[in-house]
Amino acid sequence: MDHPAPESEEPVTGSTKGLKLRHLVEAVALIPVLLVLSLLPLIRPATARPAPTDAVVVLSGDHGERLPVAMSLVEKGLTRTLVFVGTPDRVEEDQLCQSPGDVEYICLRPKPDNTRAEARAVARLAKSRRWTNVVVVTSRFHVTRSRLVFRRCLDAEVRMMGGDPPYGREVLVRQIRLEWAKVIYTVVSGPDC
Repeated sequence: MDHPAPESEEPVTGSTKGLKLRHLVEAVALIPVLLVLSLLPLIRPATARPAPTDAVVVLSGDHGERLPVAMSLVEKGLTRTLVFVGTPDRVEEDQLCQSPGDVEYICLRPKPDNTRAEARAVARLAKSRRWTNVVVVTSRFHVTRSRLVFRRCLDAEVRMMGGDPPYGREVLVRQIRLEWAKVIYTVVSGPDC
């Protein structure tokens, strides 16, 4: 008596090798899409609308795009305190910090001069002044990482505003690539300030 051959439990749809190759091609095709999506927060980061704040903080590295944004907030009466943190980029910063007036200008010079040290210095000042919110002004491509670092360090609400640096396309692309690597490092280095 002949017994029929057992039916296969899995339908035959193609070779396993072909299926693996297809998955590999799909994964490789996604790489450029993921790369572009990961760059969007550096090119078009979410930024705050002008609103009253305890202080406006200007990060070092200004090439003419940061101070005007900060001064516009002061001129609109949205703050009475403007903090310059890091190595002075413009002569006006030190002059403002030495000038008494209706607006308080503070110059902080943390060492080393980097975003994390700037955030720590501002965090100490914010805690001593009992600030509940600050606006941090930086270059647009630097907003995403600065937001991440400042939110880790401050117990206050952190809102970000970015200016567009007067770089040529080549320099801006280089800056964005460098900032992208720094964002990755900041994310993987852990949640500590």
